Amino acid sequence: MICDYDGTLAPIVVRPEEAVPEPGAPEALAALLAGGRHRAAVVTGRRSAEASAFLNVPELQVVGLHGMEWPGETLHPPDTAALQVIKAALPHAAGMRLEEKGWTLAVHYREVPEPEQPALEAALARITPPPGWEVIAGKKVREFRPSGHGKGRAALQLAARFPDHLPVFLGDDVTDEEAFAALRERGGVTIKVGEGQTEAQHRVASPAEVVTLLRTWA
Repeated sequence: MICDYDGTLAPIVVRPEEAVPEPGAPEALAALLAGGRHRAAVVTGRRSAEASAFLNVPELQVVGLHGMEWPGETLHPPDTAALQVIKAALPHAAGMRLEEKGWTLAVHYREVPEPEQPALEAALARITPPPGWEVIAGKKVREFRPSGHGKGRAALQLAARFPDHLPVFLGDDVTDEEAFAALRERGGVTIKVGEGQTEAQHRVASPAEVVTLLRTWA
């Protein structure tokens, strides 16, 4: 059972540091793991330590930074020169906030006045990432990250580690679509949380329904 964090195990909020888990989500994940039949993991754009602290399920595997950060593995040094180039190219807008994760940079604009958001999105789209970097779109966020990672690759790696288990992926955002596509090709189960077009086969309405699903599965 592979879950995104924001929008899946926790409601979307204006400020990422306030994204506490949906009531019952940590307990549902712990119940899955305690039964012995299931494996569970979180794949998130956050640093893994941050998501782990929110959930507080010690035995839960958390993969951070869109698949760059794996438990027990050492991250390569961040490309600070590329990050400086990206920051220098960013437009300025009231309400825009930068979330610097060391290895990646997220530009949040949920607090930018709504009439100004399309122009800001267009300005962000005109930025050419440095060589070896890419920009991905999320809900009211654009994230700059090194190329060659992503939730699709992470989901496939997790599925390969447990070849006798059925891989299930739950996510809500644009960044989860690559995982949906990857696991569908492998015969997995894919579940979209919330509204919007999706590659997923199934849908639930909210993080509260995710908790219900996890509890039922456990």
